[in-house]
Amino acid sequence: MMKKLPVRAVVSSILILAFLFLAASGAMLYFGKTGLVLGFARGAIRNAHAWAAVILCVLAALHMILNFRLYLSELKALIGRGDNKRGTGD
Repeated sequence: MMKKLPVRAVVSSILILAFLFLAASGAMLYFGKTGLVLGFARGAIRNAHAWAAVILCVLAALHMILNFRLYLSELKALIGRGDNKRGTGD
């Protein structure tokens, strides 16, 4: 388990950075309608945006694989809470 923690931290950190880049490049493409955007050609931004989307999808899938047990335990807790509320007679 000690080896997985740094991998999870790296994947999560790069995932956040990819999301931030994707959001920024998307805003640049949306608001910078023509020509150069902050000194970058729209085509270069569009290509970087597309690659960031691919990287984000791969990292999101890897993140779900690495944290699947945690997700299942949270899902079980969520479902368990729903059963407790139903049994109170409210």
